[in-house]
Amino acid sequence: MQYNYDFEIASLLVMTIIFLHFTFIRQFPSDKTKIFGMLLLTCIAECCINILSSVGLANAALVPQSVNEALAFAFFVLEGLNSYLIFCYFMVLCDFQGKAKTLVRLLGGVPFLLFEVMVILTPFSGFFYYFKDGAYYQGFGAGTGYVYLVYYFILNVVLVFFRRRVVSRRTQVTMMLYTVAAVGVIVIQYRIRGLLLTSAGNTLIIMMTYLAMQNPSEMLDPVTGIGNESALGIQLKNRLNHRTDMAIITINIHKFHHINTVFGMENSDGLLREIGKYLLQLGGKFHVFHNSGNTFTVLADTQEDTERILHGLKTRFGQEWVVQQNHIVVNTAVVVQHYPRDFERLPDYMGMRQMLMEEAKASGARTVIETDEAFIEKYRRRMQVEMAVGRAIQDRTFQVYYQPIYSLKERRIVSLEALVRLFDEELGFIPPDEFIPMAERDGNIIHIGALVLEECCKFLSRHVLSNVSLGIRTVHVNVSTVQCLRQDLTEMIVPTLEKYHVPPSMITLEITERTAISTPERMQMYMKALGEMGVSFAMDDYGSGNSNCSYLIQFPFQEVKIDKDIVNAYFAKETARIVLENEIRTIQKLGIPLILEGIETKEQSEAMERLGVDYIQGYYYGRPMPEQECLRYIRNFNQFPEDYACQQ
Repeated sequence: MQYNYDFEIASLLVMTIIFLHFTFIRQFPSDKTKIFGMLLLTCIAECCINILSSVGLANAALVPQSVNEALAFAFFVLEGLNSYLIFCYFMVLCDFQGKAKTLVRLLGGVPFLLFEVMVILTPFSGFFYYFKDGAYYQGFGAGTGYVYLVYYFILNVVLVFFRRRVVSRRTQVTMMLYTVAAVGVIVIQYRIRGLLLTSAGNTLIIMMTYLAMQNPSEMLDPVTGIGNESALGIQLKNRLNHRTDMAIITINIHKFHHINTVFGMENSDGLLREIGKYLLQLGGKFHVFHNSGNTFTVLADTQEDTERILHGLKTRFGQEWVVQQNHIVVNTAVVVQHYPRDFERLPDYMGMRQMLMEEAKASGARTVIETDEAFIEKYRRRMQVEMAVGRAIQDRTFQVYYQPIYSLKERRIVSLEALVRLFDEELGFIPPDEFIPMAERDGNIIHIGALVLEECCKFLSRHVLSNVSLGIRTVHVNVSTVQCLRQDLTEMIVPTLEKYHVPPSMITLEITERTAISTPERMQMYMKALGEMGVSFAMDDYGSGNSNCSYLIQFPFQEVKIDKDIVNAYFAKETARIVLENEIRTIQKLGIPLILEGIETKEQSEAMERLGVDYIQGYYYGRPMPEQECLRYIRNFNQFPEDYACQQ
């Protein structure tokens, strides 16, 4: 049979060009890239062998039969390998895990092994082909090769379908298009045996894959030209899969937005390029990444590399950076993580990195923090607490405790502050100052805040509205910065009040100074809208930050709560005594009632009374208590306030 191998020659030319481009254009050494490189080489080799085999068969009288047999054998081996490599490429793209990954490997690996075994046996069995009198003939199982090819195309489609949420839309479309085209090529090849189209189909796959899924620019940061966050993720995943030891060094530029403001975006970008260039020299190709505007990452393969890179960072960032004649001082925080000593999964790496960076930033500029056993234990505790918070939100197992607020003028408890508590079956009692910052960081504080408000409204509806003699006029509920930023307070509060028929005047929202100034316009809008309905606002933790009377002028607070640390200092230091007394007099002149926190003794209470303070909150007048215990306490206390207070 005479073969037409014109398409094979054209395919060889195209694949050679792609191979040269693939070789000389920077490619990140991921599993996906390695498999593509192997696929490209095997396709080129198969094409060359197919052409040589066609020439050899056409000149059987001149070419020894053993040569033609060897070429035919090599062609079928490569044919089976090509389909398997395409499958491997999509298996990596789909990123199966666990048992699913094992199953997929079996679905792809078993047919490949069977095919190659049949190829190895073909010289003896004539399954795919045989030679007679120097001529080449198709064997009785020749059609199996076409079934084999179609099987892998179908398998790839199924894999992508099941992982469609992981695989990009462009990849899905590309795969569907070339699958249809490749199957068409197979059908034509099957019908016209003398027209060689095997490499044409391979070239189609190679071209579309290279253009759609092997685009190296997707892995590069456009500003610095080094690897981006996606490239870092791929590199880390590959190293974790192969369990390659490494240190991950993350460099965060302090106050980069200030540099951007002072020197402009052009110079800031120039600075990033200079830093990227230096880190590339320091860390080496495929080891340096620009994560975001102010963060870089360098991978170190050995302890010696880690020490050398850290020394280089300390030396270089101790000097000025010159960008277009601008001398820029750059301060950094550097954190170091080790694999596999510190973590085994990418989520743990990300969580540790964030936690390390928080500690590094809190420690100030030019800080290097490295993971140790104490940090890892602290991180594990954080993860456990975050999971406990998640369970408590899902199961609604948060508890609301109430702490009395005592009126010095009326000599009775008139208000309560709602305080959330968390008891976990595995961890036991978790302090609020441990889980609330975590909940604020990940946004769960929104769910917790809604739960606390609803429990307060239930409490008021069941026990307070129908019991005027109890004397409770309002319940204080804390509102976090995250709640103000991420949700409409009015839409959260009003429906809950209406659901339980609670008058808005019975709710006082406690806002910290940090919350108020973080969203001043939005906070003023909330205070105006809710204030018109009757909801009151109290400034919480006054004196703990930069709080001063200007905030009391800017925002319409109805009460001010002095932070317990300031109150404690009042009784310990003369300077604190002078400061607090002046603050109290100033706030009193503004006509705003005062609540002092942290009062634990009768002497402290009497001292505050002499200063004309309106309300007291502290252990002397009651600890935070569960709902029923608090109700009993209020009834007893309001009957015998002096005697009962002394028992606390």
